[in-house]
Amino acid sequence: MTAAQIYRLFFDGGNYAKQYLIKLSHPVAGTLRFVNNNQNVVFNNETYSPANFDYTRPDSLGGGGSLNISAIDNADLVEWIDKADYRYMLTVVGIINGSEVQEIKSYKHFYGSISMGDNNEINFTLENDGRLDMQFTVYKYDTDLNKGNA
Repeated sequence: MTAAQIYRLFFDGGNYAKQYLIKLSHPVAGTLRFVNNNQNVVFNNETYSPANFDYTRPDSLGGGGSLNISAIDNADLVEWIDKADYRYMLTVVGIINGSEVQEIKSYKHFYGSISMGDNNEINFTLENDGRLDMQFTVYKYDTDLNKGNA
């Protein structure tokens, strides 16, 4: 599949749900893999479990993305969230295109907030990491400015 075909698949209109493969990973909490499908999908020797979710890509500035998910067994997902902290990562691994999975390397999220709705749906609000916009004054440290540690 060419880049133009992937672009059309993502951005052209259509009344269908995109079947993404997503991976939630954390160094302590482990890794959960889900597919927006009704059956397991094996991709790169990893099994993705079926779940109902809606993934919204971020805008060009990196904001406005979200993931609303209700897994078949939310207990594993809730346990993962309890163990995870700011080091979690959401990776969109691929998209199902007919009978094959097309790998995606563009969408990785490292920052956001998590909440749980009334219907046990878990909502990830994916945001810009505002820390990246900080500006620091540049100082030149030499023997004149930093005499004690020269």
